[in-house]
Order: sequence, then C-alpha cells, then structure tokens
Amino acid sequence: MARVKPKRRGPSMDLTAMSDMAWLLLTFFILTSNFREPEVVPVVTPTSVSNQKMAAENMMIIKIDGEGKFLFGLEEKDRIPTLERMGDKYGVKFTDAEKNAFKSIVEFGVPMKEMRNYLNQSTDKQQSYHPGIPLDTIPNKNQELIDWVFEAKEANPDIFLAIRGDKKFEYKQFKTLIAQLQAKNMNKFQLITSQE
Repeated sequence: MARVKPKRRGPSMDLTAMSDMAWLLLTFFILTSNFREPEVVPVVTPTSVSNQKMAAENMMIIKIDGEGKFLFGLEEKDRIPTLERMGDKYGVKFTDAEKNAFKSIVEFGVPMKEMRNYLNQSTDKQQSYHPGIPLDTIPNKNQELIDWVFEAKEANPDIFLAIRGDKKFEYKQFKTLIAQLQAKNMNKFQLITSQE
C-alpha cells in the first residue's frame, strides 16, 4: 500500500507582537525627536560641496534675507542674558514681561530703539515686522548687529557664530558684515549653505 504523505504546513508566526513593537518604536521616535523651529523669514541658501555639519547647540545665527536685511537668532538659554547686556549698553530697561516675550522669539530683525515696542506686540505682528538690525559700513558708526554678536559672546563664551544668507541678496551686505566682524577681530564663523 502506498503511504499517505501528510500535507506540509509552513511555519506560522503571529505578527501581532511585531506590529505592536513597530508602533511603539515609531511613537517613541516621534515623541523624543527635536523639531526645527519655524523660520520667521525664509531664506534660500546658496549651494556648496562642503560636508561639514553645523553644531547642534551653542549657536547664534545671523541671517541675511533676500532684501539684504539682517536678522539675529540665539538659543533660548542665551536670549535673556544677551538682551539684558544689550539693554545696559543702549540704556534700555526691559520689564520681566518683555524679557519673557523675548525668550520665545526664535529670531528677530529689529533695532534696539524699537525693541520694547516690538516685544509688546502680538506674536502675529512680531513675525511680520522685520526692518532689519542696523549695520553701517563705517566702523564704529552704527554697529548694532556686531554689538549683539559680542554681547552674546560675553553672555556665553562657548557660543559659535553662523551666517546664513539668501542667495538673492547682494554680496555687498555680506562683505560689510565680514569686514565689521574682522575689524573687531572675530575671524571664526560658519557659513550655512545647502548641499548640491
């Protein structure tokens, strides 16, 4: 008599546990990741072939928008000490409410003489108002942007400077900024670009 072969069955696995683990990992990574803060003024950077990455912390960023206006941004922990130092330098006293409002601002482009009015505006008005931080071509004339850089450096000596410029702005603005930084003996900074 012929032997009857039993039907072969493939191994069966319950994938419920694996799908649960995938969802747990996905949830964990979403909840623990740091999202980039939204840009107040969008800037399209020029491309380069550099592979060097920008530091993740201890950064201050000077941004030059498409119209050649200067904006300045700091990390949250450095904002209030730098604002207080700038207030002392320019003779402007800030209230606690204004300091707290400044702490929540990612980047700004407002001269010191307008800073108190700027901080007392609503968030929507703050995001749409950026006349630019003054930087004159004549050394020691109106160097407010350079003052922000050096006061931030005094508040946090470990801070680094990065410059991010829109590819549409005139080179003259960038050249002025570099010349004013070098006049104050600051020759170390990073340029933020997009990769090709």
